[in-house]
Amino acid sequence: MAQKYHATVVAKEKISPNVYFVIFGLQEPVSMSFRAGQCMMLMVSPGVNRTMSICSVPAESDRVSMIADVSPMGPGSRWTLGLKVGDPANFVAPTGVFFFDDASPRKKIFVATGTGVAPFRSMIEEYLANNGTAPLELFWGQRHEEDIYWKKEFDRLFETYPTFSWHQVLSKPTPVWNGLTGHVTEHVLQSVKDPAQNDFYLCGNKNMIEDVRSQLLVKNVPKEQIKTELFY
Repeated sequence: MAQKYHATVVAKEKISPNVYFVIFGLQEPVSMSFRAGQCMMLMVSPGVNRTMSICSVPAESDRVSMIADVSPMGPGSRWTLGLKVGDPANFVAPTGVFFFDDASPRKKIFVATGTGVAPFRSMIEEYLANNGTAPLELFWGQRHEEDIYWKKEFDRLFETYPTFSWHQVLSKPTPVWNGLTGHVTEHVLQSVKDPAQNDFYLCGNKNMIEDVRSQLLVKNVPKEQIKTELFY
């Protein structure tokens, strides 16, 4: 059940030109029970709240973390930019119903754009740590090489767990980029040979979600096997 938490900033790191990774240590209550994929509603100023996906795993019950893209430069962005280690933070959590269905034996396909990868970091790490057996595949779309973060983290999971694979897709790379290019949507649809036999999790911008979802439905993927979380 969601409740109000008082926390303190214990770490803040700039992980790309516009994205910050922030860890909050819980003060009151001192622990939280949540499901991978859920969110927290940050109280950034009187009357202004911002909902952010939790990117840490539920096993870290004494802290929660988030990633925030500050490029919009709205109230939430300015609040994040101003945070310092030791600062207080208040939020209501856990919220949201973007859950990972670990009971399904089907392969899980995660499709993210930008910071929409946040809930997938939590879902993937928890499932693998708990010895889940269903294959997991992540497609993550960004624009430029400088936007990439968590590469070492996902590469480590790929090297450690044979059931996990992932693909970084850049829509506006430099000529020296030798990875996947274009929009993440096209690579998902080209790579997944039998879509109806998979569970899909989509998180990120509205256009990507609508595009992937509509094309999956055309390919006879049951709507119950398509879960979405709109970020922007």
